[in-house]
Amino acid sequence: MSRNIILICCMLASLFSCQSNVERVEAEDSYGYVEKYERKKSDFARHGKYEKFTAGGSKVEEAHFTNDTLDGLRILYYESGDTEIVETYRMGIFEGPYRSYYDNGQLNTEGQYEANAMYGEWKSYYQGGELKEVVTFAENAENGPFVEYYQNGNKKAEGTYRNGEENGLLKKFSLAGEHIRSMNCEDGICRTIWKVDNADELEAEAGQD
Repeated sequence: MSRNIILICCMLASLFSCQSNVERVEAEDSYGYVEKYERKKSDFARHGKYEKFTAGGSKVEEAHFTNDTLDGLRILYYESGDTEIVETYRMGIFEGPYRSYYDNGQLNTEGQYEANAMYGEWKSYYQGGELKEVVTFAENAENGPFVEYYQNGNKKAEGTYRNGEENGLLKKFSLAGEHIRSMNCEDGICRTIWKVDNADELEAEAGQD
């Protein structure tokens, strides 16, 4: 029994020792925002939960720090209180899912970061929630197939990006979903190789460039 008591006392002492090295701070920055966070007493490094508020008390940011470095989930808020951005860090670099939202609460953009670079399939949406574009990223640039959609759900365009520029075959569609133009692209410069007779009028109607 005495050994158990000694062990518990040692554990509690260790816990209190760790806690005593961290203090809560509340301060106003040079822009008038109020910051509330935990930091180490030894070197004042932010360590733990971090929050930022407007002068009126609305939360605009919530994050987690490890040794003064962003680590984990970071959330930015509109002053209305609605979520604006949700991003993930691993010791100071982007790593994991990313989402941004319109001020009406609808999802704007979603995708994935790997080693501080946009990677894989990213999606963007209209303010009404309809899918707007699906595009492939690699090395932090558009690299791979993409599809754009009208707000009515019909396909608007499809093609391929290389280093952020349209490259290869690009197809364009009317508001009704009809294939109306094909173009050959090289490093963002696209030339028409086929189109329906009234393609220009249909594109003007749809508001395409």
